[in-house]
Amino acid sequence: MKAVYQMKKVTILLLFATLNSFALSAQYTDLYTFEKGKSIIGANVGVKLSKNHRTAITTFYEYGLTNLFADECMLGGGFFGGFYKNSLGNEVERIYITGLRLNIHYQFVDRLDTYVGIDPNFNFNTYKLKENEAKFACYFHIGGRYYLFNWLGVFAEISTGHNNISGGISVKF
Repeated sequence: MKAVYQMKKVTILLLFATLNSFALSAQYTDLYTFEKGKSIIGANVGVKLSKNHRTAITTFYEYGLTNLFADECMLGGGFFGGFYKNSLGNEVERIYITGLRLNIHYQFVDRLDTYVGIDPNFNFNTYKLKENEAKFACYFHIGGRYYLFNWLGVFAEISTGHNNISGGISVKF
């Protein structure tokens, strides 16, 4: 009796996995991963690799501005914002960041959007024990986004900014 029950569970699991694999392969129909007039919103979590590891949460919006030298190559522009918290002994540092985001996207293979970009931004740092500060900064990043569906992608980035390594999800519309 127990063997029959286990066989039913395995059969249901295999059926579910098979149906999902067909659904995933049939869902992506866009010719290019990022096109003129399309928008992307996303969120990511990242870490600053230094002696005081910082965890950061950021969100972004990007719009496809124009094709560059090929249909696979696109210039995108938008904005982003983020929040970072860092404990420095008795001191707690909070960083609020907002800025522009300019990317050059190039699609080497289906479903994979690779990009390189620049982030001119404004940082506002708050502290418990010392004076707050604000500054302008400019970061560079490189990343890749893989689309699971026409509208949903997962991505990873390497940056010179507050998120040295980050990953997240994005929605295209």
